[in-house]
Amino acid sequence: MIRHTLMFRFADEVPEGVRRSILAELETFPERYPAMRHWSMGENLSSPDQTYTHAMSVEFPDEQELLAYLTSESHETFVREKWRPVIADQAIVAYEFAGPAADAGREGRMARPHGPYGMEYARIEVPDMQATIDFLEYHVGLQLEQRTDEYAYLRSDIEHHAIELISAPERTAGWTTAIGFSVESAEVLEEIKQRAIAAGHEILALQKRQQALCDDGFALADPDGLVVELFVGFQEYAEPPHLEIRPLDLVHPFLATTKYEEMLDFYIKVLGFIPSDHIVGSATFLRSEDRYHHSLAIQKNDQHYVAHLCFAMKSLDHVMRMRARALYKGAPIASDIVNHSASTSIAFYLHDIRFGPRFELCDSHRVFTPEEHETHRARKMPADPRNIDVWRPASDDWGRF
Repeated sequence: MIRHTLMFRFADEVPEGVRRSILAELETFPERYPAMRHWSMGENLSSPDQTYTHAMSVEFPDEQELLAYLTSESHETFVREKWRPVIADQAIVAYEFAGPAADAGREGRMARPHGPYGMEYARIEVPDMQATIDFLEYHVGLQLEQRTDEYAYLRSDIEHHAIELISAPERTAGWTTAIGFSVESAEVLEEIKQRAIAAGHEILALQKRQQALCDDGFALADPDGLVVELFVGFQEYAEPPHLEIRPLDLVHPFLATTKYEEMLDFYIKVLGFIPSDHIVGSATFLRSEDRYHHSLAIQKNDQHYVAHLCFAMKSLDHVMRMRARALYKGAPIASDIVNHSASTSIAFYLHDIRFGPRFELCDSHRVFTPEEHETHRARKMPADPRNIDVWRPASDDWGRF
């Protein structure tokens, strides 16, 4: 463990209001920098020596975490713009000492729990297997890798598959039954499993085929009954498909739910997703450890369904080429060009109910820096279409949704 101690004195001419503001911002540091442990701050009570009027003490697991804090852009900006102009004198001491590696944080708070790494696939039951394969190959750019009368695997990049289709001729519309997320390590997988058990969720076995495609994992149902599969060691191909126009990644599902608050509790508190932004009373964007702005989105609705799956293409040019294909073939464009404020992506949406949810094709997706991933505070934005698509002209223009 590293103990970092800062002693300081404000310049005499600094107003009391400015002093309070600086001290209040220092109090936010444990939330902004989750690696901090045992943060404390107070006025100097020593009568013999009043060189410094205040002191702040904090602990870090190791020197690397301390340096990450000291050299972070947010800390350097604070020191440069707010700290140095008002501090007359300071002294800093840091030293190593023996302490438990997983020590509890401030007021007993543990370090941030980790969630899944990123989305890998969706499992969709469809009434017409061949028509769905044709659609996903031509209009989404996926490559068929394996097919039987019962199921088919299609991939976008080196991961084993991005979409698993299940033949369900009894259905009239496609229905997403499961989503799969990879996890960074066996330790994090076990951490998530224990949180789920503690919250009273039943631990389910992975689908048998999926068991053969990964090293270990488990499944559980979210409050709407959608199966979430979590695993480590997902199989990969040596190289991506030999297709010029194809997605680079399956980024996120968008879930509509009648159990909005319950779903947020499940995905945040149990699985470990982190809120990135809120559309107040309407939707929440959640990120996982791959640091996409959102690897999952949840929308308050009067029914439950998987609203869409988002694929990131190589470029805006490839998005527009796919849009041209859709226009040429008369494929149903459910929502045309959208400039997302949250993820900073430009996209359009295809939807044919036979093939399951909408398929979003976007040019890119905002990825947080490691520092932003730990310190970003979710915005609370009003339910205004311009907070979803910055190209909307007015607050009542919901038309293209």
